[in-house]
Amino acid sequence: MGFGERFPRWSSAIIGVAQLLLTAAIIGLEVGSAYIDLAHGTIWVGFWAGIIFIKTVLMMLFITCCCRGRCCATYVFLWTIISGVLACVVIYFDQIFINDLCKCYLGDQLCCAVRGIESFRTNYSAVFEDCAQAIRDGTISSKVCPSRPYDKLKLIQAQLGCAVGMLITCGIYVVIYIFACLGICFGHD
Repeated sequence: MGFGERFPRWSSAIIGVAQLLLTAAIIGLEVGSAYIDLAHGTIWVGFWAGIIFIKTVLMMLFITCCCRGRCCATYVFLWTIISGVLACVVIYFDQIFINDLCKCYLGDQLCCAVRGIESFRTNYSAVFEDCAQAIRDGTISSKVCPSRPYDKLKLIQAQLGCAVGMLITCGIYVVIYIFACLGICFGHD
């Protein structure tokens, strides 16, 4: 019995669809989080990790329908490991931001000036002038996080849950792949 028979098509289909939904949720939650506050409580991990997640999902769905051989499954295995590591990175940063919603990696000047998308449309010149005055006065550190973006908390928590789900689906694929490589069958004689 070949690798294709030991590696069930239904498993990669279910994992692929689950990863597709989780990837869409992670990216969508990052969009919502960035809209609320572009600088605080984010490092935009959902966007840059999402690029790798999309590649993994596409390859997972590709091996479901088209390439059932060991070579393709091994390629997806490597991408799945990378996605699992990035899911851990998303979990790490989400946990940091859940504990400190004012965390900002952009430096004091940008952390003061960059707020939610709405601030760019309403009165950004006042925000910019307030930050410039704080720089001149040497009080910029007090203006870095003028208000805690509590609206982001639920989005970050949801993204954390989706990242855990992505890590679990990656782990399941790794186990199924190893079983298929070792010749453990899934219901075949």
